[in-house]
Amino acid sequence: MIMRTKLALVVAAAAVAGAAGCGGAEGLRQRRLLPTEGVTVPDGSADVVSLPAFMCSGSINPLDCTKPFMLGPDGHVTDFSYREWNGNAGKWCDASGLQGSRFSYSGGPDGMSTNMNAVDTGMGNLLLTLTAGSAGYAGGGITFEGCVDVSTYNAISFTAFVSSGAVTGCNFKVQMRTFEQLPTSNNPPGGCDPDAGSCYGFPASPNLTLGMSAQTFTVKFADMTGATHVNPIPGQLVGLQWQLESGMAMTEGGAQPICTADIRIDDIAFVTAP
Repeated sequence: MIMRTKLALVVAAAAVAGAAGCGGAEGLRQRRLLPTEGVTVPDGSADVVSLPAFMCSGSINPLDCTKPFMLGPDGHVTDFSYREWNGNAGKWCDASGLQGSRFSYSGGPDGMSTNMNAVDTGMGNLLLTLTAGSAGYAGGGITFEGCVDVSTYNAISFTAFVSSGAVTGCNFKVQMRTFEQLPTSNNPPGGCDPDAGSCYGFPASPNLTLGMSAQTFTVKFADMTGATHVNPIPGQLVGLQWQLESGMAMTEGGAQPICTADIRIDDIAFVTAP
């Protein structure tokens, strides 16, 4: 039999969390709530209470890097759980008040590179269906609706794996989208004028080896390279992306390899790594 006193306390806690909502960049910050909380009953099972989803705003604010968003102490971004993914709005949002959308892209000389993106609500992760054509690339990621200051951390952490297809012969990297390298033609606009020079020179990780089961990657900012600053300018981070690139090794026909894979991304956070 469920212990009613403890159950009442959990339900009350859930109600308080629901009233708190998603929060914002101003005011008190909330701890990151777990997707579910339960009460252990005498037979060892748990009575689980589902907590309400966070409310994602429908508006998109300009990228004002003079007033950057500060993450919560745990550096959490999103885990695409039912609390943090809003399919109707097509956005994710978390307890700290940060929110954004998803995207994908591709390119290459042979026209064979393709991209698709979705949030798998059953598995609770970001699904990128990518084909990197010969000498081409394909990728996808998440935007931040606001400039984010990650200067109190030194690394990004996430899980990733290949659920179908293969990435043999290709490279896989995570990149941090910075305001100074985001084109002014973007919506909302970044700070890079594409007519004055090349954009998209985002800090990029070394090649990461993907497997068929989820593994956690922790990539230090100092190990990233690119046309922009290695350590992101405080307040300049506007998103993250994961890119699959055709490798340099030639196939028997003299072309660079073509890779097609479903890649799943989850549990994104900024951390302080040793």
